[in-house]
Amino acid sequence: MKGAIVWYDGCQVRYTNSSFYMDNLPGWIAWHASDIIGDKIQYMDAVTNMINVIALQAAGGGSFKKFATDFVNYSASQPIYGLGQCTPILIGNDCYGCLNSLIQYFHQKPGGQVLAPSCIVRFEAFPFFNLSYLPQVHPPSPSPSPLPSSGKNKTSTNKAIAIAVVLTLLGAGSFAITFYFIIRRCKSKKIDDDTHETEDLITRESLLYTMATLETATNGFSNENKLGQGGFGSVYKGTLPNGEEVAVKRLSKSSHQGAQEFKNEILLVAKLQHKNLSRLLGFALNQKEKLLVYEYVPNKSLDNFVFDPAKQGQLKWRLRYKIIQGIAKGMLYLHQDSGLKIIHRDLKASNILLDAKMNPKIADFGLARMFDYDKSQSNTSRVVGTYGYMSPEYVTRGIYSTKSDVYSYGILILEIISGKINSAFPEESYGESLVIYAWKLWHEGKSLEFVDASIRDSCSSNEVTRCVHLGLLCVQKAVESRPTMATVVLTLESNIRSLPVPSEPGFFNKDIGDSDLGNDIVIVHSSNHVSMSEIEPR
Repeated sequence: MKGAIVWYDGCQVRYTNSSFYMDNLPGWIAWHASDIIGDKIQYMDAVTNMINVIALQAAGGGSFKKFATDFVNYSASQPIYGLGQCTPILIGNDCYGCLNSLIQYFHQKPGGQVLAPSCIVRFEAFPFFNLSYLPQVHPPSPSPSPLPSSGKNKTSTNKAIAIAVVLTLLGAGSFAITFYFIIRRCKSKKIDDDTHETEDLITRESLLYTMATLETATNGFSNENKLGQGGFGSVYKGTLPNGEEVAVKRLSKSSHQGAQEFKNEILLVAKLQHKNLSRLLGFALNQKEKLLVYEYVPNKSLDNFVFDPAKQGQLKWRLRYKIIQGIAKGMLYLHQDSGLKIIHRDLKASNILLDAKMNPKIADFGLARMFDYDKSQSNTSRVVGTYGYMSPEYVTRGIYSTKSDVYSYGILILEIISGKINSAFPEESYGESLVIYAWKLWHEGKSLEFVDASIRDSCSSNEVTRCVHLGLLCVQKAVESRPTMATVVLTLESNIRSLPVPSEPGFFNKDIGDSDLGNDIVIVHSSNHVSMSEIEPR
């Protein structure tokens, strides 16, 4: 392989005889010779937090705009300025990972930069870029004074840096490579707001917490404060200095999906406001940890009630009907009323939180995807979700849409009514699947027999029949036969009696063996509580 790369004061030129790929191995690292004045650890924590925010914003840019700047106030009189940029060919998650990987090369110095072929980061104690490109408010601009330097290190000035790294042809012989670059200084352009990428989502003053604050709030993430364990990490109860109770999700350090979930939660949930959605309060991050802070809900998640024989009786029919309605309203907001058109992709009982008044709140947007309004569906080669809730077309062909969420909602309705877990079937006493069992009883006019025995005597026959009917429509194998969430909400609120007759649903596990699958995919099932079943091409 042969090629070369040049970095020149904000510009980069590269050529190679092979395809570009993500290369985060630094080709140039430069730090100031002087030392940090003050607490070095606090200074570097501030820098790391800033670069992580920059990484999120750069990763959220469009296909030509993976660039972001930011500043933090280390002290009342000392802001720190930062910049991060990825090559346009990197997808969002790769850009985020590339920029974050450079943090490990940071030294305890007041400024410096790390340049890799696919991304670069730089921070300084003085403004080294046009402050008009800072998001939101501009900080006070101190007079830029060069920091002291000595010896070979002259990176404290704004002079151009030209670096050429030539990769020689690996083979039997050696070849001389000559190259000539005509470099013109890059003209800064205002970063456009890409169609659905929201660079303005992160309001630092309101969303950013310090690691120390959250560690104190959770009593050092003690087991006594632990609320639960999920596919991306653990959740802890915390109490902030002002007395506010919060839930802190500590993402797994080794989870690749955790990094993507972190980005999704910040970019999506921070902009969503609905009484039936879990509210994101903020986040904290450094080189080793990623934490998300949510409003605290005392009754934990729906699965703790609906599947627990000791607690099922507490969910009377009126309460279950209220939860079914609330989830539908939250999903309608995501699909239609939020202005974003979001597909959740992991709707299930453990992702429905219950507040003090048992109002449902949809949580965990780590697998969510945002759609254009004129786009009806998309597809992926990597299917992620939870076994028992994923729609057949998503499992078999990687196709997902709002109707994929409708399918998951239908499963959830049937679970809430029956108190039984879909993925626990087949059961000898009930048949081969929860869906088939529900359809047979509905078809025979015996929907009441499908209801959780602990509340069967107190429920409304008409409401139960309508909810079972609606749930069966939502889990139809044919996508076009499923209702929209708008129709679901209308049906639940207006007591509509005239509904289409559902076809007998195909058993989900039989769908997995359909001929259209062949031997091209492998399925790894998760438990009911852990998201990340994966289907990947071999």
